Amino acid sequence: MTDHRPSLRLAVCLALAGASPAWAQDAVQPAAAVDGAGGGLEIVTVTAQKITEDLQKTASAITALSGEILIEAGVLDLRGAQNLVPSVRFQAENASTEIYIRGVGSTLDLPNIEPPTVFNFNGVYIPREGTSVGFFDIAQLEVLPGPQGTLYGRAALGGAVNVSFNRPTAEFETSGLLEVGDYSLLHGTLVQNLPVDETLAFRAAFDYIEHDGYLETGADSRDDYALRLSALYEPTDSLDVYVWAHGAKKDGKSPNLVRRGYNDGTFDGDPNAFNTSDPWDDRIDPGAPTASPQDYDNLVLGAEVVWDLGEVTATWIPSYFYLDWVGDYWLENIPSLLTAHYNQTTQELRFAGGMGERWDWLGGLYAYRVTNDGRFVVGDLPLADVTRNRLEGVAAFGQASYAASDTLRLVVGGRASYDSREGRGVTGFGEPYDADESYDQFDWKLGFEYDLAAASMFYGTVQTGYQPGTYNLFPATPEQSNLVDAATLTAWTLGVKSRFLDDRLQLNNELFYYDYRDLLVQSFNLNTFLLTTFNAGKTRIWGNQLDVLYQPTGADRLNLSVGYLNARYRDFIVPDSVNIGIPRRDFGGYELQYAPDWTVSAGYQHDFRLDEGYVRARVETRYESEFWGTFTQSRGTQQESYTKSDASVTYFAPGDRWSLGLWVRNIENEAVLAATTTGQFGPYGNAFIEPPRTWGARFTFTL
Repeated sequence: MTDHRPSLRLAVCLALAGASPAWAQDAVQPAAAVDGAGGGLEIVTVTAQKITEDLQKTASAITALSGEILIEAGVLDLRGAQNLVPSVRFQAENASTEIYIRGVGSTLDLPNIEPPTVFNFNGVYIPREGTSVGFFDIAQLEVLPGPQGTLYGRAALGGAVNVSFNRPTAEFETSGLLEVGDYSLLHGTLVQNLPVDETLAFRAAFDYIEHDGYLETGADSRDDYALRLSALYEPTDSLDVYVWAHGAKKDGKSPNLVRRGYNDGTFDGDPNAFNTSDPWDDRIDPGAPTASPQDYDNLVLGAEVVWDLGEVTATWIPSYFYLDWVGDYWLENIPSLLTAHYNQTTQELRFAGGMGERWDWLGGLYAYRVTNDGRFVVGDLPLADVTRNRLEGVAAFGQASYAASDTLRLVVGGRASYDSREGRGVTGFGEPYDADESYDQFDWKLGFEYDLAAASMFYGTVQTGYQPGTYNLFPATPEQSNLVDAATLTAWTLGVKSRFLDDRLQLNNELFYYDYRDLLVQSFNLNTFLLTTFNAGKTRIWGNQLDVLYQPTGADRLNLSVGYLNARYRDFIVPDSVNIGIPRRDFGGYELQYAPDWTVSAGYQHDFRLDEGYVRARVETRYESEFWGTFTQSRGTQQESYTKSDASVTYFAPGDRWSLGLWVRNIENEAVLAATTTGQFGPYGNAFIEPPRTWGARFTFTL
């Protein structure tokens, strides 16, 4: 029987593009870019402090990327944005995205493990498996490095990633996109904005992505659908009601892991060599591995109600998150299975206002409840079977700024949290286990902001943060508890944000020092089939981030980010009572996993003015020094230093009515590790791997 689905999907995507149009939101203003006289850098607003403010007036090294930039760069999801953000790793671990910010993140996508970095849609916390959905109709992506415990609470120990959607507007507008490329890429987006009257507007966005597998077996393919519906109701000048629903379904093939350092079973020679000369060749035995299916369904409901009460503004953000995922894949030549099921509700109510001319304040309440379960099966052995994991908690938080003078502002904040965790399941040997623990914490923040000049600010912050503890997947005994302690942090930051040369040159620099206690560290050892979480007694992270943006003319723009990161365990001893296949060992002085010492990102774009429209050419490159994929620094889990570059060239018609462009990603065809583990039969590694070189063409237009 002939399969007509590819041709049908192409027809649908062509229809979407034919109905399409405007791509708004800009960190790069097209009008300014083609102005021969050239203007200064535009003002970019962010919501990192849960209020809308100028990025240059926010005391943090935030990276903000508009939806337009993401489209031009060919970014389809969070993983694709990695090249554009300094000192981060957004890497694939099956349906999850591991988010490492300045060396802090987590591996092992199991129900009892919650990442120490936050990912939010419109202020709504999204669990790990929800972070891999596609990006479309996005207003802005913001990355907040370092602890955000006062305003974001649990799981913000390492930082936060905030994604905001485009909201309904008062304009009737149809917009869309069509992309085609190698690996049979077919990507279509359709957005329809529909105002009903002056008080009510609706917006609908549909996205479809399909491509063949990047691995030799056909694994790591996509066949993803997503739909977002939203409404904005503004009955008065003082009340805004924004509601939205986001659904995603994935039917592509799961990624497999590839061997490194195996060397035909001799375990000698190059410890970082792939199994064959082609890093993306995941074949081992005849007929195994294969491309295996997954079944992924996700639904998120959210709202934001903003009520201006005069002296005070109230904001209420409720949400519901549902996810069900079953993924088959291969660990070497062993068929494996991962599942995840989530039900989550969150509520946030906050108030913001001022007192006189000197005080600005924000305060609120937050509550959440998460129940999830999941299994991890390798061959016929269930390594992890969590039948129920429950996390719930409440918090009260606040932050205030006092203008001590016209140039000096003092900041104070605090958050009181109560979190509880309950879990139960069965080990791979049929033994039941359970855990029940609660955690109390008060985090605080002190800071200052000093205006050195009209366009220059010096700031400093000291603050704390924490992550609730968890449990290991084995029964507790009188000799050994299965509980893992909560992690805590004290962080110091000093920074400068400045603009010079009539706002053509932006120079931001941040120096940071983080002192972690009991940081949660995970290990999966395929030799022993054990998944374990440890507390690293002391961890120190310090470094510097320099961000430069220069617009010498209205047609040229250069950006440079240089991040130095010294992330080391200071006191971390794995007890021999927890057997992970190695004897009692002190990892003090070891580098944190996925924490390269140096990360350098640089980009240049030029706009060629034409009689009708303009052409924008852009190149972006990223260098990372070597890093390890496991805290034990096992053979085959080291990523050597590398450089990856992306480029694009796009023609924009007058008024940006339509555009046509070409892009290429990973020009060097560099094979870079994502999530890694130790091998099955000896001292070597297995790893998910980032995509190879890809290229494509993009068409957008506005009606």
